[in-house]
Amino acid sequence: MRTTATSDSVLLELDYILGGRFFKVHHWRRPFLAVCLAANGYLKPSAPRTSLIIHTCSQHDEWRTLCTGYQSSINSVFSVDSPEGKEYPQQRKTIQECASHCLSGSAQNLVLNKAAASFLDLGFSNAQVIQLLVLNQAGGVGFEESLTIVSELLLLGLNPGSILKILQNYPDVQRVTVKQLKDRAEYLRRLGLGEGSLQQVIAHFPCVLMVSRKHADAVVRCLKERCLFSAQQLAEIVRTCPGILKEQPDELEYKFQYAHFRLGVQQQEVVKSRLFGFSLSELKYRHSFLERLGRYQTPDKKGQTQICNPKLKELINVSEDLFLSKVALSNPEEFHVFKKLLNREEAEKMEEEEDGENGRLD
Repeated sequence: MRTTATSDSVLLELDYILGGRFFKVHHWRRPFLAVCLAANGYLKPSAPRTSLIIHTCSQHDEWRTLCTGYQSSINSVFSVDSPEGKEYPQQRKTIQECASHCLSGSAQNLVLNKAAASFLDLGFSNAQVIQLLVLNQAGGVGFEESLTIVSELLLLGLNPGSILKILQNYPDVQRVTVKQLKDRAEYLRRLGLGEGSLQQVIAHFPCVLMVSRKHADAVVRCLKERCLFSAQQLAEIVRTCPGILKEQPDELEYKFQYAHFRLGVQQQEVVKSRLFGFSLSELKYRHSFLERLGRYQTPDKKGQTQICNPKLKELINVSEDLFLSKVALSNPEEFHVFKKLLNREEAEKMEEEEDGENGRLD
């Protein structure tokens, strides 16, 4: 168990900056004010005792974002040309107002210290704790609320580094309740995600924790009942293309039907090629381009063709340059012109269909 002295080390350098270099009045020691000053370039990573904090501030944009609202107050407190550490009596009111924006009162300071100690006890480093506190302050998330979600993510098997990355890129995860978090993780397990796969999916696509049960059920029914994927195939789809749980069932069905009927591929090939992680519009471009070049042929009812079609993964699991050079044996200019022509053809077709419907109504 960490000692109180260790838990205070996260704020020690910030407190030192305010107490030892700028303000001689203990009441004005406010850690987040130092963060604001550092993020705006008023503190430099020269002194050894402050290098860690200041370096962290200067390297991350979120520190600058945090203090955007305090910019005018900070500018009136210190100017670039002012001697470092010099304090002017007429500026004291502005300093105090800026400090009250960052942390108001000793009670809130105690909450901050408690939160820092709790995050340290969970295994986060000093630098990671500072970033967590800044994220909470910027997002308006309470420390207790954040601590609860972070603890639950740790119980799911995620490490502190992955959790910090999730909260930086998907801050709304902290708005999910603990019950929802547990239920959605258990739902993923029932779909077939075992230990290791579950953590990988959550770390790389945290949005799965924000998908409602109702929507997820609709996606699963579509894949099982309309696309006829087995339970094992469904688990592999969710593992490799977790974003599928956020998509609309009708769109998923149409993508599968296009691959099944136009390209002649079966369920197992769809799974192996990770079709659901690829854009349908780009699939159409590449498939239609190969058809026009005579390099792809839709199989007949027996699944046979007069030419050897490329595998689905050769169409979608490669970059455009590799697709053109290795599969289509063409060049980017020709492909670009083809896409324009195809878009025009589809637009004209839609206009004709709309005119036909209007004629029937008349």
